[in-house]
Amino acid sequence: MTLNQSKLPNLFIPGAGKSGTSSLHNFLNEHPEISMSTIKEPHFWTTQNFEITTEESIGDYLNLFGKTTFRGESSTGYLFFKNFIPNIKSVYKENPKFIIVLRNPIDRIYSQYWWLKGLGSEKLPFREAVLQDKNVYPDQSLQLAEQFYKTYFQFGLYAERIQAFYNAFGKENIHIITSENLKNNTLEAVNSCFLFLGLNTLNDITSKNTNTTTQLKFPWIYNNVKKIALNSSAPKRLLKPFFPASVRKKINEGIHPAVYKLTATSKAYPEMTLEDREWLKKLYEKNVSELKKTTGFSFEEWTDFN
Repeated sequence: MTLNQSKLPNLFIPGAGKSGTSSLHNFLNEHPEISMSTIKEPHFWTTQNFEITTEESIGDYLNLFGKTTFRGESSTGYLFFKNFIPNIKSVYKENPKFIIVLRNPIDRIYSQYWWLKGLGSEKLPFREAVLQDKNVYPDQSLQLAEQFYKTYFQFGLYAERIQAFYNAFGKENIHIITSENLKNNTLEAVNSCFLFLGLNTLNDITSKNTNTTTQLKFPWIYNNVKKIALNSSAPKRLLKPFFPASVRKKINEGIHPAVYKLTATSKAYPEMTLEDREWLKKLYEKNVSELKKTTGFSFEEWTDFN
């Protein structure tokens, strides 16, 4: 595959999921020398059969970016899906830049669980859901019909993936911030990203934190509507021949977001019990220790591990 190097994105936020990547995407987009993709998670570089991507798909992807010094996108699967690194290396003549947002894995896994449960995609109790695929590595083939991923535990094992990115792209091209610092010291955290990119800092940030975990009144309704919209249900597949693509697109882009908006609540998900927190700490402490050695950072914000 041959792509115009001058039009390629040269900045990626590859994860981790439920760690503030949506917020950082918007924060970075405020800089006049950065244009973040108009679609936050295109997942272009981890598509199945990437090597036979069509010219139309390539054109659509490149049109997501403006003409600025840095062109960026934020697909959280990039940190874990193992075809990302070889696909990038097969196309890029120069290494792009990476900003990786990491959240205390205990809080990250709990947020992901309640996010999926709140959307009707999870029915198991917390510990049972975590253990169900604890040893299953994230892979595109494991995508749910509604286009989400579980594999809760594995998405919090950062050490190996950070090392893989260091090996592939060089430590000098990778900047790590924490979700906790992004939330509590937003301007400082975002300006550290600009300095990493060699850009001027900003005096103020106007965007707000986004993509918070939301509880829906009727999650099962949203879940089924989204499956229908995405052609992932038996009724939709049967009806597909009778609806033109333009109509199906309107359903996908309009109906399930409308159901989400109409049924969303401000109800917070339950706080984690101390017993569950200690259980997760024991599961993650070895990997966090390896992460500290790999990066040289203390991650002092993660008080469970310090």
